[in-house]
Amino acid sequence: MIALVTGGTGFIGSQVVRALLAGGHDVRVVARGASSHARLVDVESKLRWIGAELFEAPPADVTKAAAQYAKGVDVAVHCAWYAVPGKYLEANENLGCVTGTLALLAGLADAGVKRAVFTGTCFEYDFDRGWLQEHGPIAPGSLYAAAKASTRTLAEAVARARGVELAWARPFYQYGPHEDARRLVPYVIDTLLGGGEAGVTKGEQVRDFLHVADVGTAIAAIATTPGLVGPVNVGSGRPVTVRTIVETIARELGATDRVKFGARPDNPTDPPFICADVRKLVAATGFTPRYDLASGLADTIAWRRTAR
Repeated sequence: MIALVTGGTGFIGSQVVRALLAGGHDVRVVARGASSHARLVDVESKLRWIGAELFEAPPADVTKAAAQYAKGVDVAVHCAWYAVPGKYLEANENLGCVTGTLALLAGLADAGVKRAVFTGTCFEYDFDRGWLQEHGPIAPGSLYAAAKASTRTLAEAVARARGVELAWARPFYQYGPHEDARRLVPYVIDTLLGGGEAGVTKGEQVRDFLHVADVGTAIAAIATTPGLVGPVNVGSGRPVTVRTIVETIARELGATDRVKFGARPDNPTDPPFICADVRKLVAATGFTPRYDLASGLADTIAWRRTAR
């Protein structure tokens, strides 16, 4: 099978690329010319690289270019989006991502691509509903989430009209090698490795964390499962408190005395419970995570220790 992956140099996209390669598929990676290949340096010679701008170029140009480089592609996985930590939730760049994504879909259809997986986000959901199911209500609380939810509605309409099978993967929380250092898991690991004190909230929030390699494997499985369409949750299905995650890291590093819970104020608007119902994913693809929380965090610590 020939697969096309946009955003293939990113945190999630690179793991989708790896999973597709491991499955024996030919992979074309669409990335901006300035994108770093660091996450794929060991496999980059196995890939066909395509330099393209999806979100800043005129939509007509995006559609035209995609219609050319997607010829012969069996399935496309769209992971590209503006995602700078600390900025992306309310960034105006989200609007360009909407138009660029729809332009890409038009180009895929023009090229004859019959199946695609686009990545949404768990932040589309109404978090007051407990366990989050694909058919549950949405209530985007940020420009980022609203842009994703709007894109899904529009893309599904275009896909139906153009004869494209479209699945909408909704990743929950990820961690693992190459994660941006400003996020929770790398912040705690790097701080403790460096001998410092990690100041965090009380950590009572419950979340659904999945090692990024498993996220990539799950999305690749969705891509290669014909007939699987619509929203599909990508998570562990196992609720865990932020405190448990931080404590697990600290125990692994022998630094439980250097974690300061409550040093940072809790966000009163932070949802107390966010966890995926993953029955649709498991039933359709047979997905089983490679990592549990302990082994996944140990793998991440080992990678960050080496990277230092």
